[in-house]
Amino acid sequence: MSGGSGRGLALGLGMLGAILIVLEGLIDAIRGVVFVVVGRTGFAFGAWSQSLVFVLLGIVLFVIVLYGRAARPDGTRAAGIVLVILPLLGFFLFGFLNGILVLLGAVLVLVAGILYLTTRW
Repeated sequence: MSGGSGRGLALGLGMLGAILIVLEGLIDAIRGVVFVVVGRTGFAFGAWSQSLVFVLLGIVLFVIVLYGRAARPDGTRAAGIVLVILPLLGFFLFGFLNGILVLLGAVLVLVAGILYLTTRW
């Protein structure tokens, strides 16, 4: 795959994946508010902490995707490595498998990382 089209596709998929992860974080924040209204404050703190993790992770992934598009070949490879490692860590350590949006977002970011690693400059 040529460098420009592969990196452009990786940019689109990575941005979409990061936005989906942030969206899941916002849904978890709303879920926390619902738990407070119902009277389950323990569940609310869990939802809010998960929301904070997803929003921050989505923002970090968004910045790394943008860096991979703008950087020279070494920066693109470094961004690709980070974009492959973070979703895999998320699957195994952070529990990304509990929400469909975060799962889909992590898969899209993983594909973007693989595209960054396989495209030529």
